[in-house]
Amino acid sequence: MQIETTTRHFTLGDDQVEAIEADLAKLEKFSPRPVQSLKLIITHEAGRFSADSVLHLKTQEFRAKGEGMEPEYAVTEMVESLRKQLAKFKGKISGKQKGEEGGLGRALMGEMEYLEDEPGQPEGFLLRDFEVEDAKSIFKTSGVPFLVFRNVANSKVGVIYRRADGELGHMESTN
Repeated sequence: MQIETTTRHFTLGDDQVEAIEADLAKLEKFSPRPVQSLKLIITHEAGRFSADSVLHLKTQEFRAKGEGMEPEYAVTEMVESLRKQLAKFKGKISGKQKGEEGGLGRALMGEMEYLEDEPGQPEGFLLRDFEVEDAKSIFKTSGVPFLVFRNVANSKVGVIYRRADGELGHMESTN
């Protein structure tokens, strides 16, 4: 991790620099991705220290502030704020990878029937046959983000979803 530290209106001692860098190094274990850089500005005004930072991952940026009577206290408060942000971000990342925050896995698991391991039966969910109007009615009463079904009129796989304007949309496979 590349650390850039700037101080305003005071100078850090060598032992303070080591303590601050040790605190900052702890952030890497909470990050889901490698930390690219961290910019830290510590300011001394009116007897108080404030620490402002920007932490860069490959595609994300996290900002935090901390205040204290000593620069180490300000940095510790700022590091704790960054740690919370990184932990929350890591949870979102791992949740999406596991299918916990929506997507096809959640939509299918919520309302669909599953086939048990019966001899001669495929594993997975049971694709139900509906007419388009029936599928729309079922979708309106369910809490899923979209409904996948087989259209009885043409045997194509269809999807009912809510458009940005609030109306229902309908798509079907082409083959």
